[in-house]
Amino acid sequence: MDHQKIRAMIVEDEPEALDLLSGLLEATGLATVAASTTDPAEAVELILMHEPDMLFLDIRMPGMSGFEILNELNTIDLTRPYIVFTTAHDEYAIKAFDYAAFDYLLKPIDPDRLKATLERYNNHSNGDKTGHGSHQPVYNNERILIFRGVTGVTFIDTDEVVFITADGNYSNFHFISGRVETVTALIGNVEMHLGKQFFRTGRSCIINTVYLARIDMKQMACVFIKGDKEYRCEIARDKVKILMDYMKSHLPDN
Repeated sequence: MDHQKIRAMIVEDEPEALDLLSGLLEATGLATVAASTTDPAEAVELILMHEPDMLFLDIRMPGMSGFEILNELNTIDLTRPYIVFTTAHDEYAIKAFDYAAFDYLLKPIDPDRLKATLERYNNHSNGDKTGHGSHQPVYNNERILIFRGVTGVTFIDTDEVVFITADGNYSNFHFISGRVETVTALIGNVEMHLGKQFFRTGRSCIINTVYLARIDMKQMACVFIKGDKEYRCEIARDKVKILMDYMKSHLPDN
């Protein structure tokens, strides 16, 4: 059965940009535009009236910014839609974290990126639509993630990640180069945004199975090797067989 179409709303002060985004959304076949406006002052009223699933919100608008619209929404008791910022200015990415954006699309909007955003919404549609934790990444295509780091914004290329470890309210990304990046996100939240090559080996570790060399049964650890470097990540005993079955099922066909 097909997913029910996502009910989208657009707030965009430029009519041409609004029409373009509306056309791109409808062309995906995944969404329908339930409401739209070029007047940011009427955005909150339209949101309350139409209750969209996703709100595509321009940031820099005359009279009222996208952030100011969300500030007003936060004073109202309602199920807030997923927020997708649309802007030609990438300097707002950091601030978007504070507003728990689901995604952040740079103009001109790429149709494939837009479709990926809608597909990710559908993957989340069985979850709690109000649970937009402030430490979710604002951009995610299973390859590149953006998180708030300890000292700023951290861009994560998941192809280079060997494993991820939990550290309280933080997560540490361990890269094949030996670099480690710490982000302010619970490991469970990180796991939600990873591709299928990642496997949760226990409460405090996620591995990239692409780099897995062997499982050390004596020390209960996953072992990764690059050149003369060896990396280790713990694995729970009850996860070993599950991981082995997972690896077998992902072997290329002969």
